[in-house]
Amino acid sequence: FLCSREWGFILLDEVHVVPAAMFRRVVTTIKAHSKLGLTATLVREDDKIADLNYMIGPKLYEANWMDLAAKGHIANVQ
Repeated sequence: FLCSREWGFILLDEVHVVPAAMFRRVVTTIKAHSKLGLTATLVREDDKIADLNYMIGPKLYEANWMDLAAKGHIANVQ
């Protein structure tokens, strides 16, 4: 079902896990016009974060959590 059609938009939460073999297979098999990946931790120990550029697309926005907390967008860390 997932592979038999082209999806308009796929939203991937915790996108930093996508370079792992199991998730990579899913993301590269499913066809979609647009993909958007979200994560609070864009880091991996195996340095495969760069693979997201061709699997999902380039990073479009990055926010500093301290700035977000100062502006009231997220809760202050205690």
